[in-house]
Amino acid sequence: MKKPEDRSQKTEVRIKTFGFLLLASCLLLLTFYWNKRGEDTSAISSGKSNEMPYKEMAEIPAGLFIMGSKDGEFDERPLHNVELDSFYMDRYEVTNLQYQNFISANPHWQKGKPKLDEADGNYLKDWNGAEFLEGKENYPVVYISWYAASAYCKWAEKSLPTEPQWEYAARGSYEGMKYVWGNFFESHLINNKGIMPVDSHSINGFGLNGMAGNVWEWTADGYELYMEWVERNPTPRLNNHLKVIRGGSWKSGMDDLRVSIRRTERPNACRGDLGFRCINKQ
Repeated sequence: MKKPEDRSQKTEVRIKTFGFLLLASCLLLLTFYWNKRGEDTSAISSGKSNEMPYKEMAEIPAGLFIMGSKDGEFDERPLHNVELDSFYMDRYEVTNLQYQNFISANPHWQKGKPKLDEADGNYLKDWNGAEFLEGKENYPVVYISWYAASAYCKWAEKSLPTEPQWEYAARGSYEGMKYVWGNFFESHLINNKGIMPVDSHSINGFGLNGMAGNVWEWTADGYELYMEWVERNPTPRLNNHLKVIRGGSWKSGMDDLRVSIRRTERPNACRGDLGFRCINKQ
């Protein structure tokens, strides 16, 4: 017959063994939880534009500049001073690949999904469903409405540039220049053979590519005439019928490639020569 103390010792061993196994199980569950949590966090962050916030962006320093042109069209006058805080701007126009990441995370903006007052029937016209043309991943996305461009910027935690931000950045720290590169038209700096990859063009004084030609770019602003007073960090103008586009495209002549030129388009319009880039405030 077993002694009572033997049974007690065995019971104690069983309790300790059970306790050890329970503790080990808890540790395994905690390890799995934290690893899974890390994977989920990574998936959320990479669901944006697969970029660090300022990767592929140029820092545009704070400054005061004269906006407009005394020799341009009536809506480029009067010349007026604009003072801006520093900000970051995309070095390149948003590409097909970047936009594909956006619509993958936002099904509402897939081809055929937006309402007609958000994007007309040409939206993503050159895409096949959710796929852009083969080999065009580094080309600027086009057939994009102002609403779609704004939605992309918001998703990427950025925004469309205001007209003053766009013109100031395009001038690249050179005051009073007619074109991005200087006062005289330089045909060899312009692409007139169709849309090209975003890194195919000359870099301006702030390190920005393609601020003249390739594709027009949406700005945040609705269309209004200039006033003569000094502006400081102006907010976007609220005209919801016409939005301002800037920069010209591969189809443009000399006049539409000037740094101060202003053109307008309906906010739901989607054109084959119209894209966008984003800014991010510091």
